[in-house]
Amino acid sequence: MAIRDEIDTILENRKKKADNLKKKKEDLTSLLSSLSALDGLSKKAVDMISDESLREEYKAIFGKIDTQSIRGEIKRLRERINRGIERFGRDYISIATVGRARQGKSRFLQAVGDLDNQIIPAYDTTDCTGATSVIRNDSGMAEGLVSAMITFRQKQDLVNIVSSYIEAIDPSYLRGNPIHFDDIGEIQLEKLSEKVESGNVKQTIPLGHLKKIVENFDEFCDLFGRAPLSLSEPELIKQYVAQNNGKNSEDPDVEYYYKYLAVARADITCRFFADCGRIVLVDTVGLGDTKTGIEEAMLNTVDEECDAAIVVTKPISTPQDKDVDLYNLLRDRFAQRDMKKWLFYAVNLHKGNNDNVVFSFANEIKTKQFDVCDCSVIDCSDKEAVNRDFMMPLLQKLVTNMNDIDQAFLDQIYSQWRKVMQKCGRFMESLPQLTPIDPGQQAGLKAFQIGQNTYQRMTAELKKKVLEWREEKDRPNSSLWNRVQEILNKMDNMAPSAQRLQRVIDTNGSMMPYGLWEAALNYTRNEITDQFNSIDDIMDKETITFKNSLVKTMYDALRSIMAENSENEKQDTDGGKEPDMMKWLKNITEEVFNDKPQYKQIYKAFQFLYQFEFNTREHVIQEVRRQLYSINPFAESYTSPEYNFSNTNTGEEVHYYLTSRMAVIEDELRHSLVNLYRTPNQTFYAAAEEFYDRITFAIDIDTQHSEKNDERFVGMDWVWGNFFMEFNTKVQEENKERYSAVNELITLYNGNLALLNDMIAAIGR
Repeated sequence: MAIRDEIDTILENRKKKADNLKKKKEDLTSLLSSLSALDGLSKKAVDMISDESLREEYKAIFGKIDTQSIRGEIKRLRERINRGIERFGRDYISIATVGRARQGKSRFLQAVGDLDNQIIPAYDTTDCTGATSVIRNDSGMAEGLVSAMITFRQKQDLVNIVSSYIEAIDPSYLRGNPIHFDDIGEIQLEKLSEKVESGNVKQTIPLGHLKKIVENFDEFCDLFGRAPLSLSEPELIKQYVAQNNGKNSEDPDVEYYYKYLAVARADITCRFFADCGRIVLVDTVGLGDTKTGIEEAMLNTVDEECDAAIVVTKPISTPQDKDVDLYNLLRDRFAQRDMKKWLFYAVNLHKGNNDNVVFSFANEIKTKQFDVCDCSVIDCSDKEAVNRDFMMPLLQKLVTNMNDIDQAFLDQIYSQWRKVMQKCGRFMESLPQLTPIDPGQQAGLKAFQIGQNTYQRMTAELKKKVLEWREEKDRPNSSLWNRVQEILNKMDNMAPSAQRLQRVIDTNGSMMPYGLWEAALNYTRNEITDQFNSIDDIMDKETITFKNSLVKTMYDALRSIMAENSENEKQDTDGGKEPDMMKWLKNITEEVFNDKPQYKQIYKAFQFLYQFEFNTREHVIQEVRRQLYSINPFAESYTSPEYNFSNTNTGEEVHYYLTSRMAVIEDELRHSLVNLYRTPNQTFYAAAEEFYDRITFAIDIDTQHSEKNDERFVGMDWVWGNFFMEFNTKVQEENKERYSAVNELITLYNGNLALLNDMIAAIGR
């Protein structure tokens, strides 16, 4: 079979691969659409839910769903599939020519395409090609004829190129002064030149390219954004693809062209020297000699537009670092695609210049672990040899390997596909699971059972608490004891210091020594009583803890019912403090009790516990004030010091006598307050017993539910079951309308999730 026929067969089979990828692209597009629907749920929550707390809750829930990352992964996969569709949908096999400038790429392309310098400039002493050329074989075209389709850049393309040059020369030039297309001709080259360091090629090369653009801007600026231009005159084509006419710079006939700076690519059609079928050669711009980023642009061209690549090189020695660097660029980019199937080296024999090295160079390429399909020595200016000895053997190997080449490309897509599908699965697993809130469906019976179970657990806990307080009732309350001891231990410090007292009398000329004594007594008494009065703060906290310990089981049970009907039900806390469970229970159950006879005992129990308080102020203040008589001039038992305070050392003398009395007061209080310490525990024990009795004993007689119509006491587990059932019903009624929009949104969300899961399961295989 002729090469051209084999290529036709390959291209026909490729269309099937393209169709399969199109189906996968459609699947990804649908997946993206469904994922985007999740992003809109947060806004729907704002629009649909009228209840403020629920609106904020579900806005937050759906707001945390961030599909941006996974959609980015899918879009990148879709872009890769797009490249595959383009690759397999082409009606030709594309081969890139790669290499550094002035290595013979243009000579090689001339030989294959039977072209001359006007179409593919190839001069020995200057940079030739200015724009990327794509050369297509048309076997039906007459020999010698040629056509070119010139595609122009957009204005922003030049802005980006110019900005990259300036950034390499002087980044500060662009700060606060972005480049605009119309201003490119006015760029201050002299100012930029001043920033170039001598010998710094990273600045000098970009400056040279920038000068070409700025100084000749008027010649080509009108071409940007124009529609593609079709040409058939070689002389005109040259002006768009070449940098010059090949003359030496000192030759008076030299001509320079700058239109190529506006050209994105030149698609050239001609009849190749050999009838090799539907192939295209892509002439990548010579590396290192035209613009920044050329290496990446070359790699992208090989990756996205070509099926194989030919490295054209004209060595003057065995492989050097620059040769290895170029190979490494390709190897690193295409590590997952076996280059032994599609990478070829054309070692350019320039007779009389490198005859002695080309064969040793080729041998080292083959033997030194360069992954190449073939490496041949060829004179790139010899048309017959290029086609007979290089291109035809290359095409034969290429068509033999093409199925493997295509499969390696597809394997990369499928590998990325599997990874993305796995990430989609993990993303779906990370999404919150939401179920519509249904206030009905056996909720009443369930609540009745919860009520009975709660009664049993609560009474068991209450009995345990009563027994615990019985053990504690004759022991000092540790909180009260510790607080009183803390006050007594620092009573010496409550009296003003001698130095402070001395400053008071020294700065008040009307105060007599005895007046300082009485003022110090008054100050100290107030300090002491302030400390004892503050004890109530501690006992208030302990009282809340005590109440909470008695009702926690019921509190938690009712909370669970609330939570089932209200997804945003939160604990009644204040900055991390312990919640007042009793207060919450009273407020939440008052409407349910509502003076109903069957709940009279429970109501009395809760009223008692809610109103129960314990404080020490009444117990303590009388005893503390009595002990302070010795420093209270108004008290009958007060005695003045039998001492005449001096005028010069009053502060120290007053402090001495005052602290002496304070020591006595401290001792008396330590003795007289002993009985106080047991009072809280005794009170808590009594309150626990009272609450237990009320909760567990039904005073009412029930005849209505007796099988024999005889009188019996009402079973409290039955009362509690009915109470919980009523409570649940009330909560349901209040929340039914409240949750209608929420349920609608949850249903929509779950529908999206089901669709996404089905899609991922279907396309992930």
